[in-house]
Amino acid sequence: MKTIKVGKMFITVMIAVLIVAALSSCALFPSQDEPAMPTLKTPKPISYSFYEVVSGTLESKIEGTGTVTSIYYTSHAFPTSGGHIKGLYVTLGQYVNKGDLLAELDNTSIEMDYLQATINYERAKETFSQQKNDHDAGKLSDTEYRIAELTFENVEKTYLNYKTAYENTTIYAQVSGKVVYINTAYTTAGGKEIVAGDPVVAIDSEDPKYTYLVFDKKYDSEGKEYTPEQFRIGAKLTLNEWFTEEGTPIEYFNGTIVGTDKIMNDTGLGYVSDATYYCKMENIPESVSYGDTIRYSYTVFSIPNVLQIPASAYFEYDGTAYVYMLDENTNLKKEVAIRLGNRNEMYVEVVEGLEAGDLIVLS
Repeated sequence: MKTIKVGKMFITVMIAVLIVAALSSCALFPSQDEPAMPTLKTPKPISYSFYEVVSGTLESKIEGTGTVTSIYYTSHAFPTSGGHIKGLYVTLGQYVNKGDLLAELDNTSIEMDYLQATINYERAKETFSQQKNDHDAGKLSDTEYRIAELTFENVEKTYLNYKTAYENTTIYAQVSGKVVYINTAYTTAGGKEIVAGDPVVAIDSEDPKYTYLVFDKKYDSEGKEYTPEQFRIGAKLTLNEWFTEEGTPIEYFNGTIVGTDKIMNDTGLGYVSDATYYCKMENIPESVSYGDTIRYSYTVFSIPNVLQIPASAYFEYDGTAYVYMLDENTNLKKEVAIRLGNRNEMYVEVVEGLEAGDLIVLS
């Protein structure tokens, strides 16, 4: 009997436990840590950056630099052969004035001979002057006078030869300008013996008719020469000095690309190197000098009243250009097809598809 009572009691307890568990999950027994409902978040509005289509002048320019130089150099050489350089008194790039001493030979022996010849000449000249007076006074016969005359002429000729030889041991600047060439074969220690007429020093002429702005020739990746648009004959360049003192206003002047035929015609030179491009400058500022670096600007095109957008503001798909604009109804981005025209590095012309004042989406 005890066993039956215990079994009934166990069943009763289990039923009570199940009832309590069921009731704890309903509203009669709410949970102490019931989680709160999540807060609803409003999505942030999409932010775009825009560009307003404008109408203005669209330009394309090419810029670079060139060097002011003279296309005609005055060469200086010793007129006679022999001897070695004793002194070189100029350096490459130095400015010299007409008459400045450029170089001289080791003339020690010639100088002594010239000095002795000068003494002999002065003595002979005085003696012959007295002999001429004696002949005029009848104290000297015609034959004696003729011998005296020939003797003096011989001394004079010797003197003049030594004088010329001595003078030929020095070179003086024939023009003012910048030294652009020095023949190091003669000027270095132990240099070779002088050859008559071989240039030792060359000076850039300051004559304006020989003054040009020059540019290096251009070559493609295969080494073939090609002429960029800005260097074609007749091209007009806007010029200004590359280096100016701080606070000095930039002074612009003009130039025109010319060919070698015109240069030879204008200067009278028989030959002009075709290794460079040449620009004839106009109204050159006084501050510009030989060797200066000059900046040039060449206008490829300049078109007024052009609708334009940044070159980075459009994209292309299947051969058609597009920009993004906002749809008025949905306020979402939409693609708009456009037709493009001229362009420079920053902007591109819009020929069709947009109007001035339109807002395009950049990002």
